[in-house]
Amino acid sequence: MANIRQQVSIGIAALVWLVLALLTGQNLSPTPLKIYSIAGTAATIVFLFWDRFIWRWKAVRFFTGVPLVHGTWRGELISSYIRPDGTAVAPIPTILFVSQTASNVTVTLFTGESKSVSENAKLACDPDGRWRLTWQYVNNPRPAVRGRSERHHGAAETYLGTQAGEGLEGEYFTDRKTDGELIFKEWSPKRYGNAESGLAGTDFKDAQPFARES
Repeated sequence: MANIRQQVSIGIAALVWLVLALLTGQNLSPTPLKIYSIAGTAATIVFLFWDRFIWRWKAVRFFTGVPLVHGTWRGELISSYIRPDGTAVAPIPTILFVSQTASNVTVTLFTGESKSVSENAKLACDPDGRWRLTWQYVNNPRPAVRGRSERHHGAAETYLGTQAGEGLEGEYFTDRKTDGELIFKEWSPKRYGNAESGLAGTDFKDAQPFARES
């Protein structure tokens, strides 16, 4: 995504400079400082619109191939943790909010007991054509459960399905030496700020990340 950003910025700046030079009767020799300054400002504005809005348009993503994962995902977390009494943990209803622009991705995960915020997140296309969303995070449990669940760090890797309803699926691991699966089948364009409201939401539908316009 960083390469796309650089290419778009350079291309826009060059195009704007060329148009302004021609409109003002300048030849294509060294660029006058004034024209270059105007071109730089215009390119910055255009890039900001690209970064926040234009890249999302379905027609644009048809050419870039970048999926739209922005929004709230609903699913479950399946932990490998075994309690001291030998019993496994039941699947945990989970909410995942992804904030996405053309140049940046952030991930926040909510359960009924904790909140995880990404420190570094990346959306990339693997050589086999699959899109992979990965992130490192800090998990902060609610005060009421910190006696049995301390603050910790972890990492997650999920893959984006290509067909309707496949959603995001992958795994995670933590510095507490636990791991598990992440499965998100439903998506909503709304931003939910906690597990309670997200799990109760009625606007979720099967995910279609390669078909959505916004």
